[in-house]
Amino acid sequence: MLVIYNIGISFYYLLVQFVSIFDAKAKAILIGQKQTLQKLKNEQHQDVIWFHCASVGEFEQGYPLLNKLRVQYPFHKYLITFYSPSGYQFVRAKYPAEWILYLPKDTQKNMRYFIEKVNPSLVFVVKYEFWFHLLNELKKKGIPTFLISGIFRENQLFFKPFFGAFFSSILKKFTHLFLQDLNSFELLNTIKIDSKSVSGDTRFDRVLENKKASFTDEKIEKFIQQNKVFIAGSCWNEDIEIIHSIIENLPADWKIILAPHEMNSFKTNWIKSSFQFYTDSSFPAESNILILDTMGLLSKLYRFSNLTYIGGGFGKGIHNILEPAVFEHPILIGPNYQKFNEAKRLIDLGCVFSILSKNQVPDLMTKIVLSPHYINEIKHKMASYIQENTNVSDRILVFLKEEGYLK
Repeated sequence: MLVIYNIGISFYYLLVQFVSIFDAKAKAILIGQKQTLQKLKNEQHQDVIWFHCASVGEFEQGYPLLNKLRVQYPFHKYLITFYSPSGYQFVRAKYPAEWILYLPKDTQKNMRYFIEKVNPSLVFVVKYEFWFHLLNELKKKGIPTFLISGIFRENQLFFKPFFGAFFSSILKKFTHLFLQDLNSFELLNTIKIDSKSVSGDTRFDRVLENKKASFTDEKIEKFIQQNKVFIAGSCWNEDIEIIHSIIENLPADWKIILAPHEMNSFKTNWIKSSFQFYTDSSFPAESNILILDTMGLLSKLYRFSNLTYIGGGFGKGIHNILEPAVFEHPILIGPNYQKFNEAKRLIDLGCVFSILSKNQVPDLMTKIVLSPHYINEIKHKMASYIQENTNVSDRILVFLKEEGYLK
């Protein structure tokens, strides 16, 4: 099976090379991986704690634990690696002091070289990214390696009859798996993964940090003034029909912020009134629609929202609903949310509402937007839910100290 895996990796990178001819992200991956190996050529490090993240979302998920480690162990060096160019570019722009690299192509030679040069004392993989040679080389060198905020589903390869044995062997190379929920724990029991515990999801810690952090933005505050606000976050073209219907059913004095997931491909020809972009130098007074055409602001802007729609639910799956949920207001989503425990729980609590078609919007808007009593109920339920699920990073640190991985 390892032979098949290696062939698959080679074929995958041939495909990436081909796609890189006309795709900027694929090209960035190849250039970044090559530069990583070159950067490490004349380096040798000590006392490194290494976090690997697939992209931006996983970085945000792992950041609370990284911050706590940095405070308690300030003399260590901290490395953050990414597979995705979007994650790498986001952190490089927002946190220029961080040591960040691309993760090399997953071959035995690359990973052995990379690990020898970085020389980590602890490694944390956030949520997923189960590269065989990465984890195998860490295991062979006896480097403690942990999965944090792991979540598993029955339809994954680990639990399949034919491929399952190989992929479950990859999971066994972790020193310990910190899981989000009991369902993941029980699934891992079926493939005899023993070193695991349910600690929760570190995203709760991250969104609470975001809520507590002070934030001001003159452009946004000038745009909003004293009006109520509707935000459509991480939205795709597939979400437009629902967003359009929501806007049509809002009171006339509401302000609207649209945050496309992919700005370059997001359509705007459906917008009937005047609109403006965040990066515009001037703000027309008559405009009530703002398009957020910059990265890094959206999670902070949810504090201004009275109603939020989170995109992705008419595609592969919804984006992060905890970022707006921490600010305790109603959230609307599309139908594809089943992979997300927080969405299912908040729907059960009556705080998040899944929309199948635009025909549902008018009644739902009347129930939510025009009902102060209902809004207050949502506020209290969301506050309790967030509070019950925080301090995950602290629980992980306690385990690491008690087991002797941190002194």
